Amino acid sequence: MGVPHCVVTRTQLSLKGTFGSEFTGRSCLDIHTVFGEPGSYEPVPAPRYLTGYYFSSDAKPTKSELQIMNTFEKDSRFPKHVQDISKQLMDKEQSRVPHDQVQAWYKEQFDAPIHSAAQHAPRSINIHHLVRYRQETGICLRIAQAFGLDVDGLYINAFARILKGTSSMHLPELPQRWGGDEKFLTRRHDFSSLLKSPRWTDPSVVLHPYLDEHSVLLIQLFGIDAVYIPDPRGQRVGVVTSRSGQDVELYSQTQLGWTAVPLFDRQYVNSGIHSAPLFQGVPNTDFQESITSHPLKDVMIDGLKKETLKLMKNYGSITIEIWDGHYLDDEHYKLPVVNDLLTVNKLKKFLTTQSNKKGKDMSLLVLQSLNKKQPKLKRNSPEYQQLERFYEEAMANKFYILVESALLNAGFGPL
Repeated sequence: MGVPHCVVTRTQLSLKGTFGSEFTGRSCLDIHTVFGEPGSYEPVPAPRYLTGYYFSSDAKPTKSELQIMNTFEKDSRFPKHVQDISKQLMDKEQSRVPHDQVQAWYKEQFDAPIHSAAQHAPRSINIHHLVRYRQETGICLRIAQAFGLDVDGLYINAFARILKGTSSMHLPELPQRWGGDEKFLTRRHDFSSLLKSPRWTDPSVVLHPYLDEHSVLLIQLFGIDAVYIPDPRGQRVGVVTSRSGQDVELYSQTQLGWTAVPLFDRQYVNSGIHSAPLFQGVPNTDFQESITSHPLKDVMIDGLKKETLKLMKNYGSITIEIWDGHYLDDEHYKLPVVNDLLTVNKLKKFLTTQSNKKGKDMSLLVLQSLNKKQPKLKRNSPEYQQLERFYEEAMANKFYILVESALLNAGFGPL
């Protein structure tokens, strides 16, 4: 039996120079593989693209890319034609070009041999500035992990809310609840993380604040010292009580620390994995008023100098992932690590605390809920996994109720 073989069709190219930009003849994309019958040297034409023969799914725009395309289509400021782009470029470079020479001038701006020279090398594009912030698309926020908390045995969550800057302070809340009192609470944990450095696994939350250079995300950490009592049969979620057997409450002492991060970089989302220092106590009025019109980092430095702000003893910090709402969780570009806010004090000490892996992990909270007479569970066993799910559900629901109740009592809206 003959063996199938391949024949590659020839494409004649006439190149101008070694790496010139001009060529004649058929496009190099016309090169394709054709298959012959076994034992035959007669080529069979390659299937046409429209037959669906080729695997081209990787070339299909992602949902994120479709959102970006839609944004540019809606943007009246974005030029629709090459002539419009040429005019913008000429205005930017203050060039005056006769109308009949515009096309030649435009082509020259993109001439590779000219612009590949060192003196003409273009600046790198910030990929996170590919698209400007649009309120309807929003901003993605995910609180990732806290570090160096001086606590033991507490179930900890992070509560975050938008603090508006001066330019958006008095703008109304939109019907979709955008641009108003926007906030969220973490709920899901990685129980292999340390009690003193809890890691959250919640998906991102999309908020829709007004674009405001001085708007920030204020983050507060709360912990509850509660007891989880499993269902005796282990078939459903148990109950949560205080150690005294009474209902659990939030006290001022249960606030473990707080911080803030800026949301915007000019017309863009302040994309990155941001680390911010954790402060003791609660955010004071002076701080909240100052950040509405001054750079956040400057306000932090000033507060530390005046001792109106006090860092946590162990140089605790928290990481928050921020990116533009055009991108889905699994489709955004790799986020840069941003430690700028940690330089308000000793950066090295903050990073040392972040790298400390010693301590008890969160699974201890789950295992402590078991009756001492019960056999110990291995953490990779199905029984433990179910207990962990029930524990998380019960504690997260209790936490949500406590925080929402505190918000309503303080005059804020619900979560």
